[in-house]
Amino acid sequence: MNLEKYSQLIESSLASLGLNPTDSRCAEEGQWLLFNGETEIYIDLWEEKNDNPWLYFENDEPIFIFQVIAPICHLPAENITSFYESLLHNNLNLINASYTINKEQNILAVKIRKTSKFITQEEIIDLIEAIGYYSEITYDSLAEIYTLEKIAKEN
Repeated sequence: MNLEKYSQLIESSLASLGLNPTDSRCAEEGQWLLFNGETEIYIDLWEEKNDNPWLYFENDEPIFIFQVIAPICHLPAENITSFYESLLHNNLNLINASYTINKEQNILAVKIRKTSKFITQEEIIDLIEAIGYYSEITYDSLAEIYTLEKIAKEN
């Protein structure tokens, strides 16, 4: 498959969720933005270069990466070590997802990243729903303890 075919699969998945794929597209090819209430969910699709040292496998065919990511909150100003320990503990419960920190923007996010090979519409829908759910439950479970500030929805 190529980028166009994977993009069509993603867009048919969005349509199955009752979303308008055209309205969800971002300016750059291979990017979509959805909302789960006030939570932003970004979908990215790109071709990974075979010379990437982080690839744990060799492949002569093009490799396409599928990612779903949702920013959750700004990192707390206090008790950051305890906050990180809470994330590590919660990480045990995540299925096909993990937390990521953007120190530059001071943001916690939850993401799923995988190769697109063999991905199906059902899996895309499941992964989008999982990221929306994990974003909400993470914020709800940690907001009071760490006085978190939710990421505001962009207009």
